[in-house]
Amino acid sequence: MNEFDLINEVRPEVAPYDPGTKAMARDRLLRAGRSRWAWRRPYTFALAGGLAVAVGVVAVQVPSPSNPPHEMKLLSAAEVLNRAARAAADEIEPRDDQYIVVKTLQTMDYSLMPYEKSKDHYYRRYKNTVWLRAGERRPGQYADGVRKQTPIEPLAYAGEPIPKSAYKDMGTKIQPIVYCKDFKSDYPTIKNLPTDPAGMRTHLDAMWKPKAEKLTPFLAFLAARELLWQTYLPAAQRSALYQALSTFPGITIDEEVQDAAGRKGVGVGFTSPDGLRWELIFDRDTYALLGDRQVVVDTKTAKAAKVAKPPVGTLVAATAQLDISVADSAPDVEIEERFKSGQWCTGS
Repeated sequence: MNEFDLINEVRPEVAPYDPGTKAMARDRLLRAGRSRWAWRRPYTFALAGGLAVAVGVVAVQVPSPSNPPHEMKLLSAAEVLNRAARAAADEIEPRDDQYIVVKTLQTMDYSLMPYEKSKDHYYRRYKNTVWLRAGERRPGQYADGVRKQTPIEPLAYAGEPIPKSAYKDMGTKIQPIVYCKDFKSDYPTIKNLPTDPAGMRTHLDAMWKPKAEKLTPFLAFLAARELLWQTYLPAAQRSALYQALSTFPGITIDEEVQDAAGRKGVGVGFTSPDGLRWELIFDRDTYALLGDRQVVVDTKTAKAAKVAKPPVGTLVAATAQLDISVADSAPDVEIEERFKSGQWCTGS
């Protein structure tokens, strides 16, 4: 008999706790002894010593008596998302005259990505920092923020030599961010998004109309990624987003994955029509978002197979959310006429 059984014995009129609620309660007790700072700032992490890119078959380990299963093995993908929703907490409260600063790490093999034309196999890596204006765009302002991208040492793909082309264009680039009129991920917009799962699901659907007639689980995931990548989604909206994603059929869990910084976590995601699995990666203890990744799950249908026929489990791309903070200013950047005229814009 455990503590939950005792409660049910004393108060039989109360419905028994489900396994997920029991596990969540135990998680909170275990976390109570940890640093309050670490719990209240789930978006902030130290960069791992190196990037570990795992290229191979994604497998689920079968536990043995000498290898007791981690509690995560008892969870479903929906349960992980719902725990992430309950754990969501606000890390910053920017003023309208400030900037939200988001630091991320990114790795990708362009030759494996759908619709890319590169034939050189290697993993490009970037350190990214974005400064996003917290307030509404005022008259005379054309940019919604600034993006700084710095290439770092590339990684070899599956033991192949790194080509000389990998070291071209290694300089830091600083560019303005100007959000497209019909696809806004700026903070003034997303901080006013729905805070309930049903409303958030409706918003995800609206993000794809009229391009798609029906909101599929995969399209919902892509829309969610736009709200999470290189931006800041407040806790209420983040919680609603995770809950909305948990309602879609076909979501599955990978229990042993890594983000672009080599941090281990649990992946929740969907399989795309082109044979790739897209996953959000969560910390196994705090359920904070670590990053995301794409891996090959079907070589025959993967459009990447036009180039290389990568084996199942091959990493295509990965990201890591490293740090989020607030600043009073952003780097100066030249605003070209194409931005002022509205003829060119960027996504998130």
